[in-house]
Amino acid sequence: MPDSVILLAIGTGISLMVLLAIAKGFLFICKPHELLVVSGRQHKLPGGKVLNFTVIQAGRHWRVPYLQSVKRMDVRLIPIELQVNRCLSVGGIPLDVHAIANVKVTSDPRFVYNAVERFLDLPLENIRTAAKQTLEGLLRGVIANLTPEQVNQDRIEFANQVLQLVSEAFDKMGLHLDTLKVLRVDDEAQYLINIGRTQIANAIRDAENAESQASQEVTQEEAGARQQAEVAGKDAEIGVATKRNELRTLVGKLEGEAKAIEREAAAAAEQARAEAEQELQQVRQELETKRLFAEVVLPAEAQRKAAELLAEGNAASRRELGLANAQLLEMMSAALKKGGPKVRELFVLSQLDVLVAQVAARVQGIDVESVQLVDSGDGKALAALAASYPEAVLRVLGSLRDLTGVDVASILANNAPNTAEVKG
Repeated sequence: MPDSVILLAIGTGISLMVLLAIAKGFLFICKPHELLVVSGRQHKLPGGKVLNFTVIQAGRHWRVPYLQSVKRMDVRLIPIELQVNRCLSVGGIPLDVHAIANVKVTSDPRFVYNAVERFLDLPLENIRTAAKQTLEGLLRGVIANLTPEQVNQDRIEFANQVLQLVSEAFDKMGLHLDTLKVLRVDDEAQYLINIGRTQIANAIRDAENAESQASQEVTQEEAGARQQAEVAGKDAEIGVATKRNELRTLVGKLEGEAKAIEREAAAAAEQARAEAEQELQQVRQELETKRLFAEVVLPAEAQRKAAELLAEGNAASRRELGLANAQLLEMMSAALKKGGPKVRELFVLSQLDVLVAQVAARVQGIDVESVQLVDSGDGKALAALAASYPEAVLRVLGSLRDLTGVDVASILANNAPNTAEVKG
């Protein structure tokens, strides 16, 4: 069992190594600074031309064994130093031009196939030589149409013209001119130096003339300035005198106005003092009135209110007492009516002492000043007078019977023996 596992692991490792070897041999990855040229694979150009190879500028490609081949081509910049000597410019003046250019294989899919056809498998020196010869020839053509001043002074325009001419030639070769910079322009005849000397002399002469003219202008300006300063000084003195007079007038006017304002202020202060005194007297009067009102009127009003409230309280007490007594009588009356004659009799008996006291009081209240009796001789007149007092009591009890419906006399007559028996 362990031997089979070891063999399986060894077989797996060998398989992986074989696969990696195959991948390394047939998988091509395009790097950023290069392009892949795949032969054995047809490609049709936009113009209709069919080629037996294609160009891959990014990504990866699996090569078909025995049917395709893949080669790499560098597209990095190639610096080229250009030196054009004794190149005749306009006027027949020979110039020496020193420039630097950066060239590379183009990335334009329309022209990259031209570079593959011309420079594949060749060293970069071949591309540098072809580009250098082409650029130097184009430089001579451009310089022949320019004056030395134009070549030397406007180098940017000179480089732009070279770039325009180079574009067509480089497209045919599949190259691209990235930058072109003119470093130096010389001439053996020292034409440019003489031009510079002439320009310097002219500049010095113009400067001296300008300085002389400026000196004259400064002298004239100084004279005019002095004259204007004198005139301005006179005008200033006149203006100062005028302003002083105006100031005196204004000061006098302001002093008069100030005195008038002071008088008005004094009068206003006196009037305000009188008005304030009058207002003070009025305030004192109002204060005295309020004091009298607080010390005399308010206490009297308070006493009156207290008396009214006390009277209202007493009246309310009496009124409530009367209402309570009336309610009590109504309740007693209702109870007596509901209980019948026996209840009334019992109530009268319970109140007998009060009733008898009231009857006796009424009888005692009869005040007879004098009585004259006429007797027939049988002695009955005096007895009749003595019997009139019990009769009066019976009549009062009769009135009470008529009022309450309770015959007190009968109740007393019926209950007398019982009372005696109870007492006995």
